[in-house]
Amino acid sequence: MSDDRTASQGGDSHDDDLHVKAEHDRTGTTIILEGEFDLTGTDRFWAVFRETLAASPRSITLHAHGLTFIDSAGLQALLQARAAATDAGVAFRVSEPSPALRRIAEMTGIEDLLEDE
Repeated sequence: MSDDRTASQGGDSHDDDLHVKAEHDRTGTTIILEGEFDLTGTDRFWAVFRETLAASPRSITLHAHGLTFIDSAGLQALLQARAAATDAGVAFRVSEPSPALRRIAEMTGIEDLLEDE
């Protein structure tokens, strides 16, 4: 069973905005991130993430191949999401990190956030 949802928070739509979509199945939820993940996208991310976590999935996977940019606000949101999932007993991982995400994770010393390839 799959349930696709896209968070949109009003305002003008730009190609570089963060697009967040959740796909649910019996084993867990995959949240697909595309575009620029900065302060303007954190509300969109949290809306989808909180709804996902409230459904008590077995696991949450963030598919991050489509991220073209991520700044400290986006990185902080990912770290807080991992902590929230862990606190709830939900497995959490980031799969297929984009070059932008991999670069900032390496620069900040938090490569453990990323799935091993």
